[in-house]
Amino acid sequence: MRLSALDMFRGAAVLLMLVYHFCFDLNYFGVVSIRFQTDPLWLGLRAVIVGGFVFAVGASLALSTHNGLNPRRFLRRQIILGVSAGLVSLGTYLIFPLTWVVFGVLHFIFVARILSLPFLRLHHLNPAFGVLFLLVGLTVQHPVFNHPWLHWLGMMTHKPFTEDYVPILPWFGVLLLGLYIGQSIHRHRLSILQAPSSLPGSGILSWLGRHSLLIYLLHQPLFMGVLYLLLR
Repeated sequence: MRLSALDMFRGAAVLLMLVYHFCFDLNYFGVVSIRFQTDPLWLGLRAVIVGGFVFAVGASLALSTHNGLNPRRFLRRQIILGVSAGLVSLGTYLIFPLTWVVFGVLHFIFVARILSLPFLRLHHLNPAFGVLFLLVGLTVQHPVFNHPWLHWLGMMTHKPFTEDYVPILPWFGVLLLGLYIGQSIHRHRLSILQAPSSLPGSGILSWLGRHSLLIYLLHQPLFMGVLYLLLR
């Protein structure tokens, strides 16, 4: 089951990501000066983008498993995500060896999809678990989670020095909320969300949403390559 509305929602997150990363690259090359790590505007925009992607992952998982989990399809997707996450780590290590991505958004999605499997049967309990994980991830901090091998869980007393960091908590809570919404859409058969939208730009957003992983992998090398050629 594919929803046009979900493709557009994911596409909007992709569009915001493109804007964010283009500005990040302009900052990297010294064209502009932006404090991405401290400016509330850019921190908030990043949270919206990550939250949009994670929410869409939960909703998509719910819709793709409404007739039961297809192990082969799930494994195929996991392999693609795992390889993609590895490429992100390798690429960032070559460009940013001191701040390379150890557990970014693709790493999160790879692990969180596995962790979400038991929750597929919980239905109406998922909002409660989602809010619980959000609250724990946002409020609980302990030095034990500062150990490098536990960074992926979250709950650190400081953010690791990396270009992208999306820990399990609190973001798994957002995924569970998306999972609940996706299951509710199917349960109530909201077919209006399947129909293509006639809003201006909807076609572009849908296309971006359908090809989000490919765009995620290719846009930064393209942006940085073009800017390097123009600004060198």
